[in-house]
Amino acid sequence: MALRVISGLRKGHKLRGPIDSRARPTEDRIKESLFNIIQPIEEDAVCLDLFAATGNIGIEFLSRGAKKVYFSEKDSSNVKDLKWNLDHTKLADKAEILDFDYKKNILTIKENIDYVYIDPPYESDYYIESLKLMLDRKYFKDALFILESNNDYDYSKDIKELNLVYEKKYGKKCLKFYRMEV
Repeated sequence: MALRVISGLRKGHKLRGPIDSRARPTEDRIKESLFNIIQPIEEDAVCLDLFAATGNIGIEFLSRGAKKVYFSEKDSSNVKDLKWNLDHTKLADKAEILDFDYKKNILTIKENIDYVYIDPPYESDYYIESLKLMLDRKYFKDALFILESNNDYDYSKDIKELNLVYEKKYGKKCLKFYRMEV
């Protein structure tokens, strides 16, 4: 699948995608819908693209005006392509790549996060594990958590501090938007 920036300052720039055939980058139609739902992106927004792969979503946040994106990705070949994508789009100065395990990466962040995009391997426990870890950290208290998955499971059933605020289905894929309950 060819990846590209679909809107904003870097609209039309082609991006390198993951080499792994099991990878499933977010499709343009889902990406477009996601950003239509959350627009506008504030110019001082700080984001976390958790399980970033080659940075498709985080780069879209930057292209649409986010101040900074943390990219969490431990696969070295993905990190290499992520760096290339950031250089190619001239957005590297607004990015911080965290290239360890997602748990260590979450603990590294020391500033308030506005948006978190969570798209791990679908059949993993990473959704719940990462959410619980972030909800215990003050830097994520006001974040909008956006989960891409292949099911319509409501994670607020397992994590009572979460409030499902919106969901949208795209065939077998689903985007869910959560906020921390106040």
